[in-house]
Amino acid sequence: MSNTPDHILTQKITEGNKTAFDHLFFKYYKPLYRFAFNFCHSPIIAQESVQNTFIKIWKNNKALKNCDNIGKLLFTYTRNEIIDEIRKNNTRKKYEMNVIQEYDSEHKSINQEKVKAIIESAIEQLPDQAQKIFRMAKKEGLTVNEIADYLSISPKTVENQIIIAYKKLRKYLEPFKNQLIYLGD
Repeated sequence: MSNTPDHILTQKITEGNKTAFDHLFFKYYKPLYRFAFNFCHSPIIAQESVQNTFIKIWKNNKALKNCDNIGKLLFTYTRNEIIDEIRKNNTRKKYEMNVIQEYDSEHKSINQEKVKAIIESAIEQLPDQAQKIFRMAKKEGLTVNEIADYLSISPKTVENQIIIAYKKLRKYLEPFKNQLIYLGD
């Protein structure tokens, strides 16, 4: 089946043939990954985009009945997955920067030692995993990938834990907002 034409593989996949799907996967995975990596320059985004493409193909296998060029469809799906992933990452980064900028602009004239103590107390209230990751990212300056490698977890988990930390810190610090502003007066 390794030399089976794409249109035969496509037909068999629409019938739910797992072996045909596996052959399609092994035939297109490397070219799709190279395409994705060249597009986004991120091995993680490239890998996730290609995997999501194949998941989408398998889940929507009945829709392939009218597909006359599975290769073109795979590359189109992969490109769209990359664009979606980049948008999600950019949105997350903008959110994080907004939180940082919001607190920076509100607290410029505050006594820095008291602010550090309040923030440290807030960090200590975080769940253990989120606290550890937050400290590694913000105090040690490690990247998401470096933290993921060090803790043997996925970069997505690291990103999610950082988002959780920011949300909990924001919630924890909200009651201190007015108090922090007046500390510097």
